[in-house]
Amino acid sequence: DGDGDGDGDGDGGASRNTKMIENTFNGAIEDFTVEGSIPPAAAIEFAEAALSSDPIKAQWHYLCQFNNCDPARVHVPTLVVAGDQDPYAPLRVQSELFTNLGRGADRTWSIISDADHAVHLLDGGRERFLNVVKSFVDNGKKGGNAACM
Repeated sequence: DGDGDGDGDGDGGASRNTKMIENTFNGAIEDFTVEGSIPPAAAIEFAEAALSSDPIKAQWHYLCQFNNCDPARVHVPTLVVAGDQDPYAPLRVQSELFTNLGRGADRTWSIISDADHAVHLLDGGRERFLNVVKSFVDNGKKGGNAACM
């Protein structure tokens, strides 16, 4: 099947364990925070927000499942925001995503220093994150519609 999982379906293992599992506080907090990388209050806020918006646990068994997005198919103004200390989406991965976005629309890649994947929850990062998003949206209003990714 060419996807490396040997089951003949070409999905990279996506169909394995398709039983939906309810997300838990511990499951949500482990998804995008590295212990000790953000203050406990911000990690708790992240987990609570994740549980509220996504009560089903995402089950990633293979990296290829996470990378199923084909950036070349994105042809709308796109904002990619990255923390330079993000262990889940390192800058080399962000670079590949950004450089492979479809042509014909504005795109912006903003790297926030001293930030991990949950930069939007950090006291020092929240304002910087919001400024990046606001700038992107404001610039899009001057030249057309904008979409964030």
